[in-house]
Amino acid sequence: MDVSAPNPADAWRTFERAAQPDVDRWLASLEVPGGAQARRLMALLAANRDTAFGHRFGFDRIDSPAQFRERVPVHAAADFLPWLDRVSREPEPVLTAERPVFLERTSGSTARQKLIPYTPAFLRELQAAMVVWLADMYRACPALGEGRAYWSMSPPLQPPGVAPNGIPVGSVSDLDYLGDSSAAALVSTLLVPPLTGDVSTWRRETLRALVADEALAFISVWSPTFLTSVLRPLFDRDDADGARDLAWVEASLPADRRGALRRAIADGDCRALWPRLAVVSCWLDGPSKHYADALRARFPRVQWLPKGLFATEGVASIPFGEGDGCPLAIGSHYLEFVRDDGSVCDVEGLRPGDDAQVLLTTGGGLVRYALGDRVRVVGMTARTPRIAFVGRATAGVDLVGEKLDEPIAAAALNRARGQHGEVGACIVPCTAREGLPHYVLCVAGDIGGDEADAMRAAVEAELAQAFHYAHARRIGQLGPLRVRWLAGSPARLGDLQQRAAERAGVRAGDVKPCALVTRLRMADALLAMTDE
Repeated sequence: MDVSAPNPADAWRTFERAAQPDVDRWLASLEVPGGAQARRLMALLAANRDTAFGHRFGFDRIDSPAQFRERVPVHAAADFLPWLDRVSREPEPVLTAERPVFLERTSGSTARQKLIPYTPAFLRELQAAMVVWLADMYRACPALGEGRAYWSMSPPLQPPGVAPNGIPVGSVSDLDYLGDSSAAALVSTLLVPPLTGDVSTWRRETLRALVADEALAFISVWSPTFLTSVLRPLFDRDDADGARDLAWVEASLPADRRGALRRAIADGDCRALWPRLAVVSCWLDGPSKHYADALRARFPRVQWLPKGLFATEGVASIPFGEGDGCPLAIGSHYLEFVRDDGSVCDVEGLRPGDDAQVLLTTGGGLVRYALGDRVRVVGMTARTPRIAFVGRATAGVDLVGEKLDEPIAAAALNRARGQHGEVGACIVPCTAREGLPHYVLCVAGDIGGDEADAMRAAVEAELAQAFHYAHARRIGQLGPLRVRWLAGSPARLGDLQQRAAERAGVRAGDVKPCALVTRLRMADALLAMTDE
């Protein structure tokens, strides 16, 4: 480490002291989540009552959460597009009294790309969640502050622009999210690789920056497939592009780091590269679980900590305390939940075992916005539910009327996996220029060709339990499920998903593992890559 650089441990201790009041407020709110949420909602309504949206739904006449639910409808992502379009075009306040600092692009995984307003109030809401998460993680594992930190950063696929009304589109840097919060004290601890050039150049530069830094103590990424993809040249002997990148990285290193790199490759793990590494934080539940489990083998003796449910549109949960899942982010946005029977409840209406979809009302102007994420209540912290991510509720494919969606695909894969060991698997739509449209089961792991075909039959039988899929198969509109067996570990499929999504235009750091590929461009890319 550069001896002239600030001591990371000093920066973390400075942050911890500054963050303590936020942590104290968070702890107090966990005991009274209903009251904290009601106050949050009423503050948001008061702040934005004189906007076009506030006038349309009578914010000035709402004086309770119950009235809010009566007078303001739930908005699916598509329903909110006209309002978001107005934010980017009109000079007058549309959703918020505050003018957005910038408009952030969503990854556009299931619908037309949206521009989400990032107002000062919304940034403060995100920062409040990040501060509590980082402070609790440092409390649980102080060793993460003894060296450098890498927080996943990837180049935007589109350069920053300007909306018709002059609002910037896209943040200049991921560090913009920190603003002047107490977490900004940690910027000096960060390893920040160059974010210039195309995705291949960025990935190679990121690998070089990571391998060159012996003092790495903390890695924070969203998806485990992101980290697997960056490290692929170290451990995938069959990848020609990765071999070229690895040779380039090795030639740029001093002798001691070249030696550490060679030992890591020989050992099949990263201990020799980063002896101080204490924590890896990433998604550990839902479709990410299998890829995180496969990646753990590369990081023995490292503590793995979960990520909460963060999205471009807002945050629903924060890693904090002990137990499964993460407690709801009751100090940031106003949260509601749509249960399976269609009823809507607030945070106090959730019970352990409940499955529900998340609605957000935020300081960025989203109101009763259906995030599209499905969660399960897995425990409690004080009186606040802890949730785990189950999967996307709205991600689906409908080639010929089969109406296949993420929950159906995930359930089919999970039941079939139980019979065939630890494998990576996903279902990919194929529009087929010749023959019938069909789906392809891509499977990787300790499984042979015959077992892969048996798994295909098991998954097909599970999918046939869904009426519309079975009907499309029965009347000959949809061809039978096919299988592609990929040699290698289960992590290989996650890496392929990562790269296929990037080819389809999803920013590298925004890629999420999935049971069902719903973007047809990503599906085409993944099928082309598995043909190679």
